[in-house]
Order: sequence, then structure tokens, then C-alpha cells
Amino acid sequence: MKLSVQITLTVLIAALAGGGWFWLGANQEAEGSRDGKSRRGGATRVLVEKVAFAEDRIVVRAVGTGTALNSAVLHPSVSGEVVEVLFKAEQRVKKGDLLVRLDDDHQRLAVRLADVALKKARRDAARISRLAKSGHASRNSLDTAQTGLETAEVRHAQAKAALADRAIVAPFSGIIGLTDISPGDRVTDDTPIATLDERSAILVDFNLTEDHAVRIRVGDRIVVRPSNEPDREITGTVTAMGSRIDEASRTLRVRAKISNVDDTIRPGTSSSVELAFVGGSYPSVREVAVLWRARGGKAEKVFVKLVRRDDGRILVDGKLAKGDAVVVQGVQGLRVGQRLNPKPFASAGNAGAPAATRAAKGKKN
Repeated sequence: MKLSVQITLTVLIAALAGGGWFWLGANQEAEGSRDGKSRRGGATRVLVEKVAFAEDRIVVRAVGTGTALNSAVLHPSVSGEVVEVLFKAEQRVKKGDLLVRLDDDHQRLAVRLADVALKKARRDAARISRLAKSGHASRNSLDTAQTGLETAEVRHAQAKAALADRAIVAPFSGIIGLTDISPGDRVTDDTPIATLDERSAILVDFNLTEDHAVRIRVGDRIVVRPSNEPDREITGTVTAMGSRIDEASRTLRVRAKISNVDDTIRPGTSSSVELAFVGGSYPSVREVAVLWRARGGKAEKVFVKLVRRDDGRILVDGKLAKGDAVVVQGVQGLRVGQRLNPKPFASAGNAGAPAATRAAKGKKN
């Protein structure tokens, strides 16, 4: 390309660029003139929303395991041969009901023998007591007779206790489980007879992470959803908790009680446990409205700390008061002390949005 052509093109491009800049500057000057006319009051128009306070509500979820209100694995007190099994699986029994009887012939004979010895000791003690009162028996003879009576009473009690050990009775009312014991079996005190559970209420044990352990109290309300009925909600209360944080899992063991009068929940059933903690009350604002507020007709910067997010709104901790006008639109280009013309935001009536929530899943027991 010839040098003259290059020079011509360069001049043309420079002329076009200069014209463009001239036109842009003129246009901005005209717009500035119009803005000047429209802002003669010197106030920037912004949309504001009044601050409302909401509670910091935290929802914690954990997995719990159910146990019976009372539960026991029944064992014989002594070794022996099973004579009778007097229950069936899933039978409801009362406290003191006889469940299993072992061979007790020798123990019954021992009780009869102790009865005879006790009766003789009572007669001897009564006779020596009468003689001692009339002076025909010494004090030593009376002491010997009374000692004999006490010994006979102890031996009689021992014989009755040995007989009672041959019978296995229900220690509390509940529902008996399956058994592998049959008449004729030989059992020892290590042989499990059956399980007995009181299921009118279920105790649900679960673990709560240590960051929530400081919040929970005995008597707090919980919601339990059994795994066999996930759509069912059962309300219960916290009845007990551990005295320390487990060092391995960094959790606190918690126990709650739920009603089971319809007997639909078996011990060992897993459940989803939900607790709700209510924290402090914080300003609730829109996510974009955390930098500026309109006060005294001027822009003022606000410094806050985020507490919780909730569907486009946030709970914040900072120097905000109820009713403060927070800028939600028109924040671009604002400066501290700039004069403002605040207008209500269209949906400002929604300032009292629901409190923020957080779901924290606890560790499984």
C-alpha cells in the first residue's frame, strides 16, 4: 500500500474518532443539563424498606433409636430343670405373674422342714419364757430359747427364698417376647428366658452436635417421625441428657420420651428427630439492602454481620433499629451524606418475613 494512501486512511480514522468523542460529550452534557433540571432539589431518588425484627429460628435434625420405657432380659436365679412355661410370645403380663417354673420338689420339702423347726422353736421359747417369769428357768435358758427361735425364723426365710428362686416372675407389667425354653430344658442363671418390654411409652436416644448442646434443656419439645411411619409426626419431650460431650464423636447424648399407647412403635425402631431452637431477635432485611439506609434525608452507610439467610432475606447483627429505612433499590453510586429522596418499596409490606431457619443433621447413634 502506498504511503499516501496510508496517510489518507489514518487521517480519516482520526477524524471519525474525534467526531464520535465530540458527539458523546455533547450528548452527556445535554443529559447532564436535563439531570440538573430534574435534580434541582439535589436529592437522589431511592426505594427503601422499613426494618422489621425476626427471631433466629434454628431447626436441628438427628437420627434416634427407640427403647422401651422399661426393658429387661429375664434369667433364672438358679440352675434347674424347666417344669412349666406359662406364657406366649407377645402376651401382656402383669407385675408378679408367674412365667416359668423350675423343678422345686426339694425346696418345698425344705420349707416344710423349716416350718416344723420354727413351730417347735416358738413353743420352746414360749415355755421357757413362762418358766423364767415364775423363777423355774434361768436367764441363760431363756436366752438360748430366744436364740433358737431367731435361728429357726432365718432358716425358714431361707427355705422360702430358695423356693421362690425356682419361679421366674414378671418384674413389671409389659409385653413378653419370644422364648427358646421348653419344659424339660436344663437352665442356669446365664440362660436368657425371654425379653419383657413396657411399650406404653418409647424412649428415643439421639446425639446432638456440640454446637447445639448448650441450647437444649430438659422439657424441650421434639418431633419424631418413626421410620415405619415417616409421614406421622409424634410430639415428645426431652427427659434426660448426658453430662459430657463424647470426645470421639463430639456429640451429646440426649433422651426424649414419646407416647406409644397404640403400640405401633417397637423398641429398636429408628426415627427422625427434629428440634427447633429460637435464638435472638435480629433485623430482617433483603440481601441487597445491607449497605445503606436513609436517615434524616441523607445516605448513611451501615455495617452489619450476617446471622442467617432465608429465601432472599437475611438476619443481620448491626446498628439497625426497628423502622429504619434501608435502601433496597438505587444503591449504585451512593455516597455517605448524599441527599436522598426515599420512596417506599412496592412490597415493603413483606418486611416481616418468616424467621430464618437452618437444618443441621446430627450424627447417627
